Amino acid sequence: MNDTTRTSEAELREKVRELMNNTRIAMLTSVDTDGTLVSRPMGTQEVVEDGDVWFITSVGSDVVDELARDSEVNVAYSGKSSWVSVSGTAAVIRDVEKQKELWNTFTSAWFSGGADDPDVRLIRVTPRTAQFWDSPGGVRTMVSMIAAAASKGTPQAGESRTVDM
Repeated sequence: MNDTTRTSEAELREKVRELMNNTRIAMLTSVDTDGTLVSRPMGTQEVVEDGDVWFITSVGSDVVDELARDSEVNVAYSGKSSWVSVSGTAAVIRDVEKQKELWNTFTSAWFSGGADDPDVRLIRVTPRTAQFWDSPGGVRTMVSMIAAAASKGTPQAGESRTVDM
């Protein structure tokens, strides 16, 4: 692998992190007790440089039980003109110092006991791969679609890639 490829891969990982950070709410999908996929909206607390995604939840939530049985997850983000789907594994963690680091006004609305509340848990998702689609959005996408329909071609709807995280 040459330096150009590594730089390109690093840039793609950074693009994925940027798209994730630009969308506050994600859909976290886990596996229920009967093997059914279950998705729920979660507020992203942080997406760190290595790609790990942090969420805050309650120890009594269904997702905590699900992750204890099966750590495979998907995290999906949908913005105005970009989408990201991250596949990886999740771990439920009790780390009061990290909770304090991630705590904010939004989190306080859900957990009145504060960052050191014994009911609070962290979910850390470690991604393996991410699929993203970043579209120019708005009028440019619409013009591309109209032109493609008129010419029987394919619209230039933006960039879509799969990235090893």
